[in-house]
Amino acid sequence: MAGLTLFEPEAETSTAGGNGVSRATKVYGVHAYHTKVPVEGIEPFILQHTAPGDTVVDPFCGSGMTGLAAVGLGRRPLLSDLSPAAVHIATNYVTPCNPVAYAVAVERVLTALDGVPDELYATPCHQCGQAATTAYVVWSDIRRCPACAQEMRVWDQRETGLRVLTCPSCAMAFRKGSASVTGEIAVSVNVDCRNCGRLHREPTDEDVAKAHNERAAIAEWYPRVPFGPDRAMWRSGHRELGIGEVGDFYSARNLRALACLWAAIQAEPDARLRSALTFTFTAIANRASRRYQWNAKRPTNVLGGTLYVSSLRYEFNVFGLWRRKVAAVRRLFEQTAGFSAESQVTEASATKLPYESNTVDYCFTDPPFGGNIVYSDCSLLWEAWLGHLTDPAAEAVISHTGKGLDEYAELMTASFREIHRVLKPGVAATVVFQNTDVAVWDALLTSTVEAGFAMESVEVLHKRQPSFKGVKAQEEGERVAASDVVLTLRRAERRVARAPGIGVEPIWNAVSNELSRNDVSKRQRSSGHLFAVAVAAAIEAGLAATETTFAARRLGSTRTARSAMVGGI
Repeated sequence: MAGLTLFEPEAETSTAGGNGVSRATKVYGVHAYHTKVPVEGIEPFILQHTAPGDTVVDPFCGSGMTGLAAVGLGRRPLLSDLSPAAVHIATNYVTPCNPVAYAVAVERVLTALDGVPDELYATPCHQCGQAATTAYVVWSDIRRCPACAQEMRVWDQRETGLRVLTCPSCAMAFRKGSASVTGEIAVSVNVDCRNCGRLHREPTDEDVAKAHNERAAIAEWYPRVPFGPDRAMWRSGHRELGIGEVGDFYSARNLRALACLWAAIQAEPDARLRSALTFTFTAIANRASRRYQWNAKRPTNVLGGTLYVSSLRYEFNVFGLWRRKVAAVRRLFEQTAGFSAESQVTEASATKLPYESNTVDYCFTDPPFGGNIVYSDCSLLWEAWLGHLTDPAAEAVISHTGKGLDEYAELMTASFREIHRVLKPGVAATVVFQNTDVAVWDALLTSTVEAGFAMESVEVLHKRQPSFKGVKAQEEGERVAASDVVLTLRRAERRVARAPGIGVEPIWNAVSNELSRNDVSKRQRSSGHLFAVAVAAAIEAGLAATETTFAARRLGSTRTARSAMVGGI
């Protein structure tokens, strides 16, 4: 096998010729998805393993970044996913759309709204008295002290941190989670005035009245998909906040705005433009919800990989979000207008791919990471608006409400067998994976062998910007794998057993070498990144992933790193 490689981030503008893996590109951020490998991180692998005109398959396509990389390099992507949301997002990423026609369609939508934006968000400027627009409102939980039953605004304790609250009445300190939610209240309003610019004010009676627009008065359709304890991501906090269906993730005002916007979009007669407009809508569907977290310095967006609703949250003007997203989507269509490679995006299980055997030139895929993310729940808001939900029974995940490790392993084995079937003899498959559970790692590796693949190389792809969970890993020692391990497999004609290991010393050597580099960043010293390095070294040496463990504490020295990353030393 080839030696272990640690990809180093290069310039953020790097393209097919480099190893840059920034997630800060404009194309990457047009539409969110739960797990995304940047296009710049995929392109080098496609260039290495394919020629122009070749087919590239991704059976877990997610948002379609593999497809975007492939069409940009003149390859033909074959994308599929179990998730209707993924298929919708990937299709719009890889299918060209005339940017001028898109802009005209946007104007048709705005015309059809016929005064709704002003009805919902117009407000007088408190400084000059002229007409202004509500940019956003900040809402706070009202919680009850578990000792004296005094109600309090969480907002009033934002300066001292929100994990532990102190009752203003009895002075008792308690965990926020132990105090029940009794309601919510508007605590801050930001308005945009043409004369005065962006201004902040305390909420007025008019602000509160508009925000509490009656849901019963919404004549347009909106999703009524139930959300309850049968969902893996449901928490008792959702019940306290009155969230029993998808519509409850939105304020009444924003739900009406979205319903009106959705109705105008669905009236678009041209199918491609209607899909592009729907893509723009789903790109703001989470930001327009109650899931957009307040932050003292800047908006922190929604917490990916969960359906968490923060105690302090934004209610953003839906049409402000829409205008900004329209500009981003139009730039995407301008950049992809010249793509000529034909793309195919299909809703299908990876266990039954809709492609002929021995016909595909290469596979690049980013399969589900086991128990870390329940994709059907993460996509719930998108798919509820689309009117088409993922079947959780078919998902390759590990969940406390459903599948265990054995079921996950069976689905992954079936998926790799399908990848093996559709690939031409002897060609490669690249698999991006991360998990802190070494049992999941061994299940994945066993699945590749059972399917008939031989390991060719192992690399560590360190994303330039960590996800929210990656930040939590660095700051709080949370058990999160901050870097991806990249496995390059080769289709074998017969089953190839993994080579026997030669001891655990190669694991420590890889971690030690990473720590001893002069140019190593703080992020590359994180336990999450070093764990990925350790797992990659174990695989490279033919060892079981269970030879490594994950340290939930910060690694302050190479001695700590050695004991944390290498079992038994």
